[in-house]
Amino acid sequence: MTYLGLGYLGAGLGAGLCLIGAAFGIARLASAALEGTARQPEAAGALRTSMIIPAALIEGLGFFALVICLLVALNLGLPKGEASHEAAAPAASAAR
Repeated sequence: MTYLGLGYLGAGLGAGLCLIGAAFGIARLASAALEGTARQPEAAGALRTSMIIPAALIEGLGFFALVICLLVALNLGLPKGEASHEAAAPAASAAR
């Protein structure tokens, strides 16, 4: 039972670290774009458009990592051989 709790703790910490990393990446990207705009204001439009694609990729990676951590956390307590909680319901009703 202790290992199950540590698994949930690990999944939660993993999700938090992934989202902190994604937020840090987007913050660095926005900081560099704002600094470039301050140095050369006429290039603001080009900097903004070239900033949107990497920001979307960083955000997508953060959400992907969050989904993976949540899937791990939701499947921790299952017995081996079962894929999800929905798969366990028909098997339990058939055994009665």
